[in-house]
Formats: sequence, C-alpha cells, structure tokens
Amino acid sequence: MVASLTRELALVSVSGELDLHTAGCLQARIEEADTVGAGTVVVDLSEISFIDSSALEVLVRETKRLEGRGHSLVLVTNDPRTRRILEVTGLDRVLRTYATLQDALADLTPEPSQVTAAEASRAGQ
Repeated sequence: MVASLTRELALVSVSGELDLHTAGCLQARIEEADTVGAGTVVVDLSEISFIDSSALEVLVRETKRLEGRGHSLVLVTNDPRTRRILEVTGLDRVLRTYATLQDALADLTPEPSQVTAAEASRAGQ
C-alpha cells in the first residue's frame, strides 16, 4: 500500500514476509511512492514477519536511487529481529530507521513555525 502523508512524505506499508518472491513488489511500491512527488518515502516494516537479503538489497538500492535524485527513504521498525539484522549487516548505518511511524513523522515534518518562517523568507525575496 502507498499513501501520501503530506506533500513531502509518502508512506509504503508492508506486511508478511519480505523475501525473493516479494522483493519486486516492494521495489514497485517504493517506485510508486516516489512518483507522487514526495521528497521522502517512509517504508513501514512494523508488520513484517521476515526479511531476507533480496529485500535488504531493494531497500539499499532504492535509498541510493532516491538520494541521487535529492530525495530520501527511511524505515520504520521496532521489531528486535529486524533491527538486529540491520545492525549485523551494517545497514543501520546506511538506512535511516525510526522505531515508530510517529517518531518518523515528528522528525520529518517541519514545525508550523519553521514552515511559516520559510514561507516568510520566500515571500520577502
């Protein structure tokens, strides 16, 4: 599922197993989220039961592709097994990860005062 959270954020929620058989679908959903014009794609892994190297490869490849376009990809997972896999593989240093969707939104969504200041700055130009 892909949902637009804000003008700048698109959400990809996945569940079940992420493996060789579903990695292509994950990639397609991330690409779909990128087409809505959001600067950041949030991939919510909270409901997955398994992830293998093919799905991790998709996440790394899509992160690099998005960064090459000036966009970003972040993950949401609080599952100890998934977080451990990211740590053991060193991907926790490559893939920006949040424990909850609320944490991600709080960090990625500008405060109203920041938006107002930015808009005021543009208006004064």
